[in-house]
Amino acid sequence: MAKSKKNEAKQPLYINGRFVVEKQLPAKPAKGDKPYEAAKGKVKVTLVKSTLGCLADQQATVKALGLTKIRTSNVLPDNAATRGMIFKVKHLVAVEEVK
Repeated sequence: MAKSKKNEAKQPLYINGRFVVEKQLPAKPAKGDKPYEAAKGKVKVTLVKSTLGCLADQQATVKALGLTKIRTSNVLPDNAATRGMIFKVKHLVAVEEVK
């Protein structure tokens, strides 16, 4: 008799001599949802200091903020992800709130 796939999925996984509980992944957001656009405010970030001599991850963060040269600006949504990036390079950028 061949086992069906449903029966195999219900049995616990046995890996390296232990039973492993399968984790349930969170549901994917529906098409068209923008979870990071929930923030109402915007922030204007301006690069005021060069990234030469900075750590590689700080240079990558400045690039991810969309800043390339000194005195270039970018308007970004005011959310936790953007605030974390700004905090990492706060010594290189100036931040203004846009209404």
